[in-house]
Formats: sequence, C-alpha cells, structure tokens
Amino acid sequence: MKKNNTIIVFDNDKYFLSMLKGYCYANNLSVTELELNENRINLLKEIKPLLVIIPLDFMNDDNRELERDLLRQICLDYEIKVCGINKSDSGVTGGISKWADKIIDDPFDIIDIDGCFKDLKLTETEEQERRHRERRSYMERRNMNFNHDNEIQKFNNFSSVNSHHDIKHKYNEFEIDYRNKCVFLKGQKIELTRKEFELFELLATDVDRTFMADEIIDHLWPENNRATKSDLYQYMYLLRKKIEIDTNNPQWIITIKGFGYKLNIGHLEEAQEQELCA
Repeated sequence: MKKNNTIIVFDNDKYFLSMLKGYCYANNLSVTELELNENRINLLKEIKPLLVIIPLDFMNDDNRELERDLLRQICLDYEIKVCGINKSDSGVTGGISKWADKIIDDPFDIIDIDGCFKDLKLTETEEQERRHRERRSYMERRNMNFNHDNEIQKFNNFSSVNSHHDIKHKYNEFEIDYRNKCVFLKGQKIELTRKEFELFELLATDVDRTFMADEIIDHLWPENNRATKSDLYQYMYLLRKKIEIDTNNPQWIITIKGFGYKLNIGHLEEAQEQELCA
C-alpha cells in the first residue's frame, strides 16, 4: 500500500510555506494548508497525514485549549507525528513541547527544516533513494518501449549502450559518455545536471523522432504527477543555455511547434555519410 506523504500545516506565513513547499516537492512530499479551527482539525481523521506542523504561539493561547486538546487526541489516536514551529524570540514552547515529536526553532532556516524531517524519518534514506532510482530506471526503460518494430529496435540498441558503461555514442558533433553521464560538444565537455543529462539522453535515443512534451515529462518525473510543462520548459531552457550559441535561435534542440522537441543532429550524420561516399 502506498504511504501517505501528506503534511498538514496550520499556518499562513507565505514565506515559510513557500520554502516548505519547495523542500517537500524535492522530497516527494505533499503540503496542505488548513486553518486552525475545530472543523479543520477534525479533517485529520480523514486525511491521516504523515505530519502536522503547528505554530507554537497559536497553541500557547489561553483561548485555544479546546483546539489544542482535540488536536492532541487525534494525533495520538491516529499516530500522526507533530512538529511545532517556534516564531517567538522568547524560546518558550509551552504545553505543546510535552507531546510534539519535534520543535523547529528557526522555521526560516531550511537546514533546521531538513534536520527535523530527517530526525522524524520523513525523507528517504540513502538506501531507499538508491532503490527508488533503480525502480525509476526500470520504469523509464519499460515506458520507452515503442509500438513500431523499428522504434523498439532503436530502444533496445539504446538500452544495450546504457548497459555497457565504457561505450560512448558518437554523433557528428556530439559524444555521449554514458558511464560518466556527460556530453561533449565538438570535443568540449558540457557540464550537465542529472536531469539535463536525462533530457538530452532521451532526445538522443531517436534523432529522427519528435518527442511530445507530456512524454518527456513522464520520462523525467515518472513517479511525480505534480510535474508540469513549466518544469520541462525550465530544464529545456537550462539545457539549451549550455549547448546553444543563441537560445532564442536554437540549432541543436529544435521545437516542433504543436508537437514537441527533437535533437537536430540526424541530418548532420547523413550529410557526413554522403560526403564520405562522394
């Protein structure tokens, strides 16, 4: 059964929420904001989140005893972890410190947030991350099978290249080093991030083919249904910025309007072959 990865936040601080959402997105966690009142607290029974985050100043209010007791009881009954965020300079944590699993003293420090989540074991361990990468790699290879026999053969050839780490794929201008996960353009190494390399690698599997945007998104983020075209556009821009002379007039990664993207190197190989045969 898939683990509930929802985190409920009873807070409306936009800066804190923005930082928290960015961190959670990178760690495959979901964030939901709720108002701190009896009706919203009762929703925890249905949501059964992984964690509840509560500002301590709310919980120290003498007029909040009803909500505090209700929240505490639900979290105990449903084994929901509780994290308090301390926005007060006084350092007073009040009653919640007696039953909160963790207190974040500086909620605007991402290091404190990361430390808290790791202590609560909300983020993956290195072993879990390794297994996750292996599962994702398997899913990517399986999802990239194509219906047409020729396309299947191209994919199988590509997989065999990936399985032999010392093999490099050379085009007229580009060279892909699968062992070191890097790309060379005209002999010069292009420093790419992991996602940028995965994007270039996918486009290189079939230089005669136009890859649809949704197809590329599914390949880059196979287990993340929150990824959007905006995420793809960002990585496409970053990749082009490293490869193209003019990102506004790309030569290598071409946009096929209304369809998607393709790596524009197939015609260069054909021209080279014709030149050799002449």
